[in-house]
Amino acid sequence: MEIIVFEKETYWKMQSELFKLFQEALHEAKKPDGDWISTEQAKELLGVKSKSKMQDLRDTGSIKFSKHGRRTIVYSKKSILEFLKKNVPDY
Repeated sequence: MEIIVFEKETYWKMQSELFKLFQEALHEAKKPDGDWISTEQAKELLGVKSKSKMQDLRDTGSIKFSKHGRRTIVYSKKSILEFLKKNVPDY
């Protein structure tokens, strides 16, 4: 096991920078015109009707998603479009 030691000032600076990155990511995810879409929108875009197919796409890493809380899942529209281009002829 390797132990890394930081000076106090360096640690707090790093923590502050990470906090800013998390805030920016959260802000981006909440934008209505951002890359993230709801489960229903993702299903419609993919032409999928079942929850199990969405679960399979998440489990295999085929599409990017983010889970907030116990039930709220949002999907990256960009990753869905990339998935469709790779896997659906003439898309």
